[in-house]
Amino acid sequence: MTAPRQPYPWRVEDLLRWYVALGLSLTGLAVAWWGISGTLRLSRSITWIDVAVLSLVVSGLGNTRWLLQGRRAVAARRRAELPDAATWLRVGTTTTYDDVRVAVPGAQRHHSVSCAAVDGKPVEQASVEEHERAGRLPCGLCAR
Repeated sequence: MTAPRQPYPWRVEDLLRWYVALGLSLTGLAVAWWGISGTLRLSRSITWIDVAVLSLVVSGLGNTRWLLQGRRAVAARRRAELPDAATWLRVGTTTTYDDVRVAVPGAQRHHSVSCAAVDGKPVEQASVEEHERAGRLPCGLCAR
């Protein structure tokens, strides 16, 4: 019998570490705010500003660790459930995109499908030979 799969990428320990980091950060910010609120001289407020900055760094590090742990867990689950997904995607493809080019209707140049010059524009697909018969030249950006 297998253990039930966890619905979230984080374990309870990860969440507790995240809560502790955020709690320390909020406590540090509250202490810095309380300490600087009665200070009028800049020389005395530098210490409290340092405490606040340190608290923000602790918060940032806690959030970064939490997000990276979740990313690692999602990647591990993907590898476990779809170990050969890349080969599945390659098996079904029979067309090569080297021969397929696109062009904006009425334009003088043809482009690769991934060219930034035609991104988001309405395009027509055709082979290189068809584009050349229509008098279109290769794009200078994507022909390299």
